[in-house]
Amino acid sequence: MKQDMQKHDYRLYSKRNVKLPLFHQPWWLDALASANGSSWDVALSRSNDGNIIAAWPYFRGLKLGMNISLSPVLGSYLGIWIDYPEENWKEETRQSYQNNIVKDLLPQLPEFYLMKQNFTPTFDNWKELYWAGYDQTTYYTYVLDNIKDHESVFAGFKSNLRNSIKKLGYTFSIGETNDLAVFYEINKKSWSVQDGKIPYTLDYLQKLDDALINNGNRYIRLIKDANNNIVAGAYIVRDNHTAYNLMLGTDPNHRHSRAAEILLWDVIQEMSQYVDRFDFEGSMIEGVSQFFKAFGGKQQPYSVISKSKNKWIGIVARLFAGKNF
Repeated sequence: MKQDMQKHDYRLYSKRNVKLPLFHQPWWLDALASANGSSWDVALSRSNDGNIIAAWPYFRGLKLGMNISLSPVLGSYLGIWIDYPEENWKEETRQSYQNNIVKDLLPQLPEFYLMKQNFTPTFDNWKELYWAGYDQTTYYTYVLDNIKDHESVFAGFKSNLRNSIKKLGYTFSIGETNDLAVFYEINKKSWSVQDGKIPYTLDYLQKLDDALINNGNRYIRLIKDANNNIVAGAYIVRDNHTAYNLMLGTDPNHRHSRAAEILLWDVIQEMSQYVDRFDFEGSMIEGVSQFFKAFGGKQQPYSVISKSKNKWIGIVARLFAGKNF
């Protein structure tokens, strides 16, 4: 009953708080849980007058009879989100505020045999979690700020990338589509080069896509060559502040054509109509990381937080820290 009330209050809170990130939105969590066959709950921290000041959504599922909490595939960031009431706090005040919130949230979590989440990059103080027995691994994404300033953003690109876009951009055509199956096929081709099998089905993706369409938060763009062949596709989602490169696919036969880079530059310019920030959702795979680095974004750390009752399962969780299940 208490969890039902928590979720009810959180849903109301989400409707009036424009700062809440996309990946913490209840409708997004609903879609992920439905696609993954799990459920979700939320721990809330409140001010003295009862207002929500922080939230920690988490998923619940059973594997081999064990109660676990793992973020579903395409879950991106989750973890603790804090609604700061002041912009210019002293650092000591800010850290104390964070610590008190974490101490308030921790007792609300169920006992999981294993819990693992990719925390939002805005959460940068996991000290209380460490003292509570959690493990942490630092991963990185790349982020572009002030994307409305196209000239400045483009100037920050690696020189050979700028030259390629200028030289080759006109040889491709770019357009938006609502055909999810077409995007899925080009996305699947990219996975065939990486580790052989895409980790989500078209049906799984369709459930997320339906939720994103209903909330006006997704864009699919394709780039074609002179022969009208689709050579790359980007699936972009956004909230009120940031656009995210949720999925990107390239035909392996065109990996060196610069089509994906040309497409992303087009996407960044398009998204600048709505937001000021673009998150590449970078990878720790060296080649993918270098690809995103060429766009000149800031390297942004984020924490993968985990805890296990079994040390061997905990070791496995850390080895696969960046993967969602």
